[in-house]
Amino acid sequence: MAFRAQEPTFRGSLAAKMLARGSTCGARPTAAPSLRGSAVVVGHGSVDAATTATTTTTSRSRSRSHVSRGRVYFATRVPGARCAAWRGEGLNTSFAARPAGVSGRRDRPVVLRRTAASEARQRQRTLPKYFDWKEAEGRLYGWWESEGCFRPIDGRSGAEEGKFVMAMPPPNVTGALHMGHAMFVTIEDIMARHARMCGKDVLWIPGTDHAGIATQMVVEKSLAAEGVAKADLGREAFVDKVWEWKETYGHRITDQLRALGASCDWSRESFTLDDNLSAAVVEAFNRLHDEGLIYRGSYMVNWSPNLQTAVSDLEVEYSDETGTLYYFKYPIAAADGSGAAGGDEEGVSYLPVATSRPETILGDTAVAVNPSDPRFSHLIGSKAIVPFVGREVPIIGDEGVDVDFGTGALKVTPAHDMNDYALGKKHGLEFVRIMNKDGTLNGECAEYAGLDRFEARERVWSDLEACGMAVRTEAYETRVPKSQRGGEVIEPMLSEQWFVEMKPLADPSLDLVRRGDVKIVPQRFEKVYNNWLENIQDWCISRQLWWGHRIPAWYCYEGREEAERG
Repeated sequence: MAFRAQEPTFRGSLAAKMLARGSTCGARPTAAPSLRGSAVVVGHGSVDAATTATTTTTSRSRSRSHVSRGRVYFATRVPGARCAAWRGEGLNTSFAARPAGVSGRRDRPVVLRRTAASEARQRQRTLPKYFDWKEAEGRLYGWWESEGCFRPIDGRSGAEEGKFVMAMPPPNVTGALHMGHAMFVTIEDIMARHARMCGKDVLWIPGTDHAGIATQMVVEKSLAAEGVAKADLGREAFVDKVWEWKETYGHRITDQLRALGASCDWSRESFTLDDNLSAAVVEAFNRLHDEGLIYRGSYMVNWSPNLQTAVSDLEVEYSDETGTLYYFKYPIAAADGSGAAGGDEEGVSYLPVATSRPETILGDTAVAVNPSDPRFSHLIGSKAIVPFVGREVPIIGDEGVDVDFGTGALKVTPAHDMNDYALGKKHGLEFVRIMNKDGTLNGECAEYAGLDRFEARERVWSDLEACGMAVRTEAYETRVPKSQRGGEVIEPMLSEQWFVEMKPLADPSLDLVRRGDVKIVPQRFEKVYNNWLENIQDWCISRQLWWGHRIPAWYCYEGREEAERG
């Protein structure tokens, strides 16, 4: 029967390679174990360059001859072959000598035996049943990166096509891939690849952020599982532990970005605590400080009691929840200063007030009403008495008080509420801080000192009920601020921190978009951009952490006691 000369007559990639290349089988014998079972015998001899092959069948063997490049090859399957091994030069495959009793085909035959290497090559050339995308994508991306496909070609010809440079928003070194990463990598990768297709020299710079809060939390939890506290180690030893963690696990997010196919120049990868970037942070701090844009002062911050550090506005997430509004009666002081005024409960002796945080009553320094509200305007200039602490505070008038919310009268706690802070500044009120850094009440709170803020909330309300000052409670929908890192409820708190004055920086950015020098895509997000920068507050840049950039400022104290207080 006839068959195509290029088809192999037996399985095994080496035989196919031999037939395709027209190789000879001359080899020198080496020692090898005996082979039992069927073997494949291959011989060769010179013939005319024909394209046909013949098949001869005998009782002992089945042979096929192949013609390739003017030389014919014979493959014979021999049952029960026992022979010594041969190794073909340069083929990395073992052969066996002709078994006894098997006649040669124009030349001494040899027996082909498969090896692990030939099996591996056969698997590489065999189309798998299913596409292995992990293997294929990893292999292709590794080749792209090793060949420098993502690096810019400095000094290339055709510079008129321009350059395209883009910095990756650095993901946290503690991060794991989520939809936000997938979105920005996809969009930026499209931009980078499109620029390359347009002939531009493209540089997409990757990097990771040291993620001060998140990384310190991870390491603290790891140490706690071993029974070790951060304070036991001290600052330097703890920072060393964090570096160890970073070197072990910090590559996870970049490996995931590679898996997404990000075509950035990984040879320029940066980390925000690298020496050069740390120097840049110090330089930027000094420049802004010299320009009067960085200052240290007492200001309202988002305080995380569990982490015991301030967090930025961007690190606060708001959760829509059903809260409780507590209505109670605020005592009005007698005109002669002898205490709460007498009279009926509806108007004279008590001012009805509503709050969502009864524990903050202890830090009140005023009660505000709207001057246009006929119910309470006559009380402006009078005094109220803070329940349980006995402090007299003014009743003030302010047009910003919403007459339709709660009772229309507003308790003012300037040291623990963002809006109240503005009122306190406007009216020159006292700022009384009632909480410690861990969220417990401090010595300003009389018998409530030491209680957790949520425990104090229940106790204060219970005591208001006990003394007849509680009116009622009602459910209402509110937005609860929570720490993006720790998950606990954020406590607005007056604290001495370092801030950046934002208005001088925000106004030029707004002008660039209004003039069209910078375009926001999609355009509808211009409203979001404008609203954010038009209402931005001074930015808190200091953190009470050991891992991260240190504020480059030093303080001089007269003695150790003063330094400890500072």
